[in-house]
Amino acid sequence: MEGINQITIAAIDDHYLLRTEVCNLLEKMGFRVLFQAENGQIGLEKMEQADPLPDVCILDVSMPVMNGFETAEALRQKYPALRILAYSMNNEERNIIGMLQSGATGYITKGGDPEELKRAIETMHESGCFFSIEVSKVMLAYLRRGKGNSGKRTYKYG
Repeated sequence: MEGINQITIAAIDDHYLLRTEVCNLLEKMGFRVLFQAENGQIGLEKMEQADPLPDVCILDVSMPVMNGFETAEALRQKYPALRILAYSMNNEERNIIGMLQSGATGYITKGGDPEELKRAIETMHESGCFFSIEVSKVMLAYLRRGKGNSGKRTYKYG
């Protein structure tokens, strides 16, 4: 998959072993990892220096220094074309909705199958968004309760 159509990735996650192993896996799947960062602040600094910019940013929700909510919001403001995939250990409603409100256009859990991560990246690159089945169910329940129609931010960071 080398070449001009290769999807480029940035990975921002505070868990070193998980982040590096996921990046190694992604490289084996044919993606090109441009950089890794252990928190949002370092991720933003590396993004400033990135050339080219990544197509997709895989972003952890819970991190020290600058969490996923703050990072997604900053990335969305500065790089509106960037696809942000929230990648978290949990599928709590407050995290899912908060990340979407902050600028993520995809959300999957870390416990999913590696093929789901691959599919998420490819789908986000092609059409802009991807949500795992379990995340979609949480979002649907949220919308059915009418929370999504108020136009107000329901969740705060953290």
